[in-house]
Amino acid sequence: MQTTLSSPQGSRSSSSSAAYPFTFRCAPPGKESEDQGASNTLCYNCAQLDLEQSFANAFELYEGARRGMIERRLASCRKGNGPVYLKDFYFVTSLGSRLSQPRNCKLCNFLARMTIQPSKGTYKLLAFCSSESYLFEPRKKDVRARTVRRPWEATRYNTVEEHDMANSVEHNVFMAIVPEISGIPKTGVPVRWFETDLPRNGSIYRLTAPESDIHRLVLPRESGSRADFGLMRAWLTRCRCHHINCARRKPAGATLPGFRVIDCRKEPPEIVKRPWSERYVALSYVWGPPSGDWPQTILDAVEVTKRLGERYLWVDRTCIDQSNLEEKMFLISKMDAIYEGAEFTIVCAAGDARTGLPGVNTTPRRPQPWVELEQRSEKAKGKRAARFAPGSIGEIIGITEEEYELERVGETEWLDDLRFGMRGKMAFDFGELLADIKLKEKYDIPSNHLAWFKEMAEHDGHDRVEDYLDIQKELARRIGIPLKGIVPFFKRELAEKEGWDLDPSELDTMPISERPMKESSRPKRPLPSSKTEGKFTLVSSMQEPRTTVRNSEWATRGWTYQEGVLSNRRLVFTEEQVYWECRGMAVCETVDIALNVVHEPSGGRMANYMLSGIFDNDLHQPSELPYGFDPPKKEDIGDQVVALDGHIQAFTSRKLTNGDDSLAAFMGVAASYTTDAGLYLLLGLPVWAGAFANDKPGLQHTFALSISSWTHVADQIEPGAEMYVGDCPRRSQFPSWTWAGWQGSVAFCNQKQSKTHRMDETNKHVVVATLLPGPKSIGKDGHHDTAAVDPYHSDYFKALTSKEWVDGMQQIWSAEMMLHDTEGTYASLLTGWAPIRTIGDPSMTWLLTIHKPLVLRHLYLMHSAAQGEWRRLMGKIVSVHLSIPITEAQLVADHKTGHLVFVLVFASMIPFVYNGIARYLILRRADEADRWERIGRLNMWLTEKEMDTFRKPEDLIAALPVRPFGKDITIS
Repeated sequence: MQTTLSSPQGSRSSSSSAAYPFTFRCAPPGKESEDQGASNTLCYNCAQLDLEQSFANAFELYEGARRGMIERRLASCRKGNGPVYLKDFYFVTSLGSRLSQPRNCKLCNFLARMTIQPSKGTYKLLAFCSSESYLFEPRKKDVRARTVRRPWEATRYNTVEEHDMANSVEHNVFMAIVPEISGIPKTGVPVRWFETDLPRNGSIYRLTAPESDIHRLVLPRESGSRADFGLMRAWLTRCRCHHINCARRKPAGATLPGFRVIDCRKEPPEIVKRPWSERYVALSYVWGPPSGDWPQTILDAVEVTKRLGERYLWVDRTCIDQSNLEEKMFLISKMDAIYEGAEFTIVCAAGDARTGLPGVNTTPRRPQPWVELEQRSEKAKGKRAARFAPGSIGEIIGITEEEYELERVGETEWLDDLRFGMRGKMAFDFGELLADIKLKEKYDIPSNHLAWFKEMAEHDGHDRVEDYLDIQKELARRIGIPLKGIVPFFKRELAEKEGWDLDPSELDTMPISERPMKESSRPKRPLPSSKTEGKFTLVSSMQEPRTTVRNSEWATRGWTYQEGVLSNRRLVFTEEQVYWECRGMAVCETVDIALNVVHEPSGGRMANYMLSGIFDNDLHQPSELPYGFDPPKKEDIGDQVVALDGHIQAFTSRKLTNGDDSLAAFMGVAASYTTDAGLYLLLGLPVWAGAFANDKPGLQHTFALSISSWTHVADQIEPGAEMYVGDCPRRSQFPSWTWAGWQGSVAFCNQKQSKTHRMDETNKHVVVATLLPGPKSIGKDGHHDTAAVDPYHSDYFKALTSKEWVDGMQQIWSAEMMLHDTEGTYASLLTGWAPIRTIGDPSMTWLLTIHKPLVLRHLYLMHSAAQGEWRRLMGKIVSVHLSIPITEAQLVADHKTGHLVFVLVFASMIPFVYNGIARYLILRRADEADRWERIGRLNMWLTEKEMDTFRKPEDLIAALPVRPFGKDITIS
């Protein structure tokens, strides 16, 4: 780390001039009583701290790094087998264990409230740059492996407005409590701390005076005991004015028989019939035990509706006639229309109907922690010696140079795929690289020369690199050398000037370094002064409301799931604050984000580097946060299925009081993904009932795929075993072959599926890169076998509906199946162009019959000789997933006696990977009527080498250890 810093320049100035005709930085309500317990004193350790100077020093660290004056590379590191960490954050102080018990110190008591478990372990206080918090996505690389810049870091601007906006952007600093962990340096945090601990505990900001002509990216906002309706109105107004995708969705002239609403202007409120075309607000809440006709949550929702300028409120329990079963079922089937048609939905994520909406009327909410200190930057005032010498590493990062170097001993960088690696699936625009190839051919120069010419052209202000290349070509002509000789020519001159010993092998390269994120010529503007003269006030951002909502009782209930998903705008009341999430923006009361800056230029939604909402689906890894507000493209069937699978997993993780609602409570989400082209949910299973890209019908293959893909999320029977066993209760009113017939969390793939992340698609040269597992092993012939992991369910839909990929999916086979009721009155072969929308009524009992089934010959599971593998069957890798508790020995024994049967329903090449997979349903005898019940599935993999030998699907089936069962199999 370099230690030379220039002195800060520029005057104190600040907050936001708007790009839109209105801003949203509303004046905060008055504070509550100070969070200091019974104490107004400081302990000895806290009295020694100069937090105001620590904020200033931290700002200098991060600002210096942005300007290229301080070398600070945010990377993941590790010492030996110790924990992986991120480093080079500003160290304020070690807190040790002094947060573990209440103390006669207002600062200690405040800091203790900034961690969920203050008595567990020891802690330290660090200071961070606000744009490195979890609210902003960790920086990624583009197709050229260059760091992707935010709009305010651009090197060129198209308009004066863009330039002025970028020059007005400034960062902020926050502090946070971090656990002290052996093996992690003082300036470091655990690698997943930003995604896990920080959202749970919240951040510490200082209250500052208003600024003019500056957009401070993140500021704290004080919250009082009452919800800030002015702020809510501002969010709603911005959304209505600029977020076109958030408008309520109602077909022109559409009606909804039986639609009733609460007229909030009546005193008392009154339930009235109104046309569905009227504007209305919806309410989503946990019913809880009986609490009268007008429980507190509904009364508070009436108040919110009125305060936000609306008249009508729709509440399911109140506005649906519960005694009219036919009308009730009709309106339940129209939940997608009701919630999508609402102006916004009020969500009570704090208790149930009796609780009320915190901050509304008399319903209390948890106060925001804050502490006020006397302003005492002793270094600045010269009262005593500074803690570190000016310009030293200590002043830059909070510890001495000796400590810093000592903590680096044994440190190596560690590749962290989630933070710095590729996303699971990325669409790259290779048009720029193709253009580079043409430039290299035209000017007869190598790649490294072109890269240097591009950097110089940008530095010299050329809009087109061709203009700069023509200038250099003319220069080369005058010198008497070809253009490809210019770089070696300049390299020799530079070496002679600097006195280098030039290695001839280095003649063709010139040093290329990324430009700083902020030009050093821009004026330096320090942090603004404190809000109150002579005082220094710290305030908590409180727990990230997304985390609070996810952990609420509301988020455990099945019926509330689709209410949140289907709504276009949600106003969520938690125990601490109000959270807004629409399809283009997610904001909350206690964190003030510069919305004009972080929205896309059109204003239509937040930029894709911003933390997204929680109502989309559940696709990200537990230790990963989702970013961006880019919805799946309707024409990308693969991404539509990814989103749908995510919804099914999230929904099945919730509780239903009545198992009969297993499908009814998901009908709204299912309807929102149904398309005329062919995407449909048949009793909960995604199918493609239209034509594949090769004009062949898709129903048979996709139904067989989906019925054999879903499994219950379960634990391994032992470490390393590819046998997963759950203990899930049956819902006998639904078939066993759909997830709706069971209670328990469901996944369509062991690996988390990823939506396609699109990077600047500007032309037709777009390539989708999928992160796949590496080689499992290398055979004697040097052939790689791709790891036998569960293929993405959605990839089949994507490949089969894509003209580019469908021809590569010739090796595909599925069993012929028929769906019918118990009496045989209604029946449909799930083949060809069967009209499936006329069958599958969830109120009826449905059976599934497999014609001419092929079953597994035997279940001799052999221990694998390959490291990391579990079992092989006839030399093929297998994995087993079961919904009921059963041992491996019992599984084998029951198969031998015929109590269990393994039926082949789907076999195919795996899209984009080229090895193959065969899927079997694990069935057990259900009753004397010779019916069977699905209790799990078995996957069997074929190597790419094997797949290369097959010329038709029959060859694939012939290679599997199967035999004819001899008669049809019916699954209940």
